[in-house]
Amino acid sequence: MIKRKNTYQSKNSLRLKGYDYSAEGVYFITILTKNRICHFGEVVNKKMNLSDAGKIVEMEWRKTEEIRKEVVLGNWIVMPEHFHALIAFKSKEEQDRNLTSVKAHGHALLQGKKSIAYKNTFGPQSRNLSALVRSFKATCTSKIRSQVNPNFAWHRSFHDRIVRNQKELINIENYIISNPARYVQQFSNT
Repeated sequence: MIKRKNTYQSKNSLRLKGYDYSAEGVYFITILTKNRICHFGEVVNKKMNLSDAGKIVEMEWRKTEEIRKEVVLGNWIVMPEHFHALIAFKSKEEQDRNLTSVKAHGHALLQGKKSIAYKNTFGPQSRNLSALVRSFKATCTSKIRSQVNPNFAWHRSFHDRIVRNQKELINIENYIISNPARYVQQFSNT
């Protein structure tokens, strides 16, 4: 919060105003480390080699689908100073049926849909994209600080993109897969 003229204002949100981030759909997220410090490993010969901190991030992300039955994980990658992932929130009906047949790829939920419509209703704040990322970051931070580096920190927020159609999804999947091959280290290891 920023104090201005005896009132408090929130910092500008990175989320799309009025959008229900617990709604069925596919989201592309990017989470950065604070000051883009390379805590998670290094890219060698166009392949990502995870550090102990990177292995914690990988392990905790894999647990996401077990912990949160409302989501399906798509492609994702841990990079030296950031993390990319596709994550799909199931429809309320699919959550109720607890379907497991949508595990193929992150794009399974988009098949047969031309685009994802925006919705302006809000659901419980414990089962939306921000709550998921907040929980993931908190768990990783706690484990990395206790096991690897007591000074580890994430950037204060995260970036997201609502995936609107199949073509966009395929482009993002390819971007994630090819990230190590395109990576050029620009940031510090300390």
